[in-house]
Amino acid sequence: MTDDLIHHVRWILVLILTSTACSRGKCTDRPKQEPLATTPPAQAGERQLTIDGVEARVWGPGPQATFADTTTAEHEAIAKLIPRLLEGSRATPPADPRAFQADAGAGGFQIEVWKLEGQTYWALLEPSDRVHGAGAYIFRVAPAEAGPTILLEAPHNFYDMGTGRIAAEMFFDPPPGVRPRALFTNTIHRYQLAPGNKKKRKHNPADVAHNPLHAFSIATEAFAIAAGGARVIQIHGFGSRTDDDDEGEVGNVLMVVSAGDDAGSSPLSSALASVLAGEYGAEVKRFPEDVRFLGATTNAQGRLLRKIAGSEFVHVEMSSDFRKKLLDQAAVRKRLAAILFNTSPARK
Repeated sequence: MTDDLIHHVRWILVLILTSTACSRGKCTDRPKQEPLATTPPAQAGERQLTIDGVEARVWGPGPQATFADTTTAEHEAIAKLIPRLLEGSRATPPADPRAFQADAGAGGFQIEVWKLEGQTYWALLEPSDRVHGAGAYIFRVAPAEAGPTILLEAPHNFYDMGTGRIAAEMFFDPPPGVRPRALFTNTIHRYQLAPGNKKKRKHNPADVAHNPLHAFSIATEAFAIAAGGARVIQIHGFGSRTDDDDEGEVGNVLMVVSAGDDAGSSPLSSALASVLAGEYGAEVKRFPEDVRFLGATTNAQGRLLRKIAGSEFVHVEMSSDFRKKLLDQAAVRKRLAAILFNTSPARK
């Protein structure tokens, strides 16, 4: 068969197939020749998401989940995987996330590739049908940048209402300047053991901020070591009383900024408190110099980070009224994010 005849037969087949499709109501116009691709195709499994979609994927299954401890083998896999995700996400070109799937599976997770507003993210998540409170770990994929390596954490979504969404907005839609490399968060209520069974106990294993053996602690430690020292900023919230510390009424307090150390503020927490007080007024307090509550002295990640050279821990407690304002007003939220991400301690 000649080349011309082959070409002729191919076009007859195209016309027949197109006619069949149109007769079934599947097209309304003549077939057009597809242009040649000028950009690489999306990675396999890549999801186009909004922040609403992130919220549904990360926290949506939580209320129906039953908590289960991660195993020693899973901890080892997570400790190995987090540094690979950090380095791979800031390499040029970035690593292929499919290379990490085996390690993710060994840790009880899977990796998803997300696109939000043109930016790529890698999300280390529990399978949606097997959520048991092991946490979610999301990395921004971009070349390494100057400045501190920031890890933003929201450990108490579901309990400190709005903190998960606020952290997500700050992470995925940040102001200009330094921005976090990763967002770590919980996936189950801090007091939940099973659906409908939420009760504060002496030991609350689902509480990622107070369980040193939780995967969240393993991941935070691995990130900080791999980063050569990380700046970890935790977002929390309080109401009219400080139930965790049993200190009673908090009075007219907007924010409490702490390094998690009863001995005193750190250079970074002091610098942040000073800038925040200049922005929001005297209702911004330092722990322990101004107030003796909401200091995060029992925070598992804060204790771990004090042992890792070059790491900094800042625990930011926000009132319920201020959190409502952050959720409602993007400008207020972006101003707070700009302060948290771009303030550095004064040089001595």
